Amino acid sequence: MRLTESLPKIQIQNPIVKRGSIQFNGFDEIKNSAMILASHIDNVKVTEENVKDSKRLLAAVNNEVKKLESQRIQIKNEMLIPYQTFESQVKEIVNIVKSADEKVRMQVRELEEAERDEKKISVKAIFDKRIQMYDFKNLFTFDDFLKPKYLNKTMSLTKVEAAMVKWLTQVEEDLSAIELMDHSDEVLAEYQATQNLAISVKAVQNRHALLESNKKVTFNEQTKILQATKYIYTLNNPKDARMLEMFMETNNIKFEKVEK
Repeated sequence: MRLTESLPKIQIQNPIVKRGSIQFNGFDEIKNSAMILASHIDNVKVTEENVKDSKRLLAAVNNEVKKLESQRIQIKNEMLIPYQTFESQVKEIVNIVKSADEKVRMQVRELEEAERDEKKISVKAIFDKRIQMYDFKNLFTFDDFLKPKYLNKTMSLTKVEAAMVKWLTQVEEDLSAIELMDHSDEVLAEYQATQNLAISVKAVQNRHALLESNKKVTFNEQTKILQATKYIYTLNNPKDARMLEMFMETNNIKFEKVEK
């Protein structure tokens, strides 16, 4: 017998709602009196003579309005009592079911994680066995291959192993190609991190292009410095001066003679 067959079902019965009724006797008469009174107040011009009467009139009107507003609030609260009781009852039922639901969901998650852990052990056993047949067994680990989707229920061990064989074959082909490349050690280091041959090659090419660019900049700067440097030799013996001139002329060395 299934677990669900032995449990009671929650059958929702529509609550019986009796709409409340409020009889506001004399509404039309009170409204009419209020409109007349409001019109009178609007048209009253307050002067020193009638200011006290005006204040008393306003006080009396506001007092009656406050009484009416107080009755409204009281009636509203009384009308809400049945709803508030109903709301409390519904929340109590929801909390009971929600608490049980959370416990079951937690158990389901724990069970699924246990199943994933067991499957991970099985997949690793297959990996450890297969990678021994490859020369790069010390370059890549099980974690380099593993993807979360391989532990899902929807992917069988057979499909995971097929994906593993494909991955191992691809790595073997890529490593063979890397061996023939310039800067192969650097490309290999990049490949271990990315597992993407194109990205690894591009990264190394960009790095060396930057190094070459920096070398050119450095060389040009040094050349500018040498070109801007002047060397001054002071010779007091005319014979020595003439011999130095002949040496520089013979070796095509540019110089400027300054006699003092």
